[in-house]
Amino acid sequence: MESTNEPPTPGEDFRAAFGAEAGVGVQCFTLYVPNKDRNDNEFGTQRRWVLEAINLLSEINGGATAIPVEGGWVNHDGKLILENPVVVYSFVVDAARFLGELPRLRAFLHSLGRETDQGEIAFEFGDHFYRIRAFDTSGA
Repeated sequence: MESTNEPPTPGEDFRAAFGAEAGVGVQCFTLYVPNKDRNDNEFGTQRRWVLEAINLLSEINGGATAIPVEGGWVNHDGKLILENPVVVYSFVVDAARFLGELPRLRAFLHSLGRETDQGEIAFEFGDHFYRIRAFDTSGA
């Protein structure tokens, strides 16, 4: 057997090798749930927001995972905010359902930013990184 340094190519053979189901999620929606506001003040509701994100993404995509991390960002005053965000991610398995739920996702992200006084809310989809800096007013 000849050895090669090329990475394995996911696909039908890869799926069969593990006995996985035929459907796969190839796009991932990821959001960052902060634990501090734009002025470096810790707020006590991060767990609530993490659980809401997990519930929402599980309803939409069938599941979600949350991972605590450490990070930093520079606020509007140029101050470095060091914090412990939780990364919540979920693979999209039904694109039509996901697209139909974009208004709910938007409402959640804008509510998170508004109610926790964020300078921005960050999320990723596919290989793109997005930042929301102006939040919809309550009930919008």
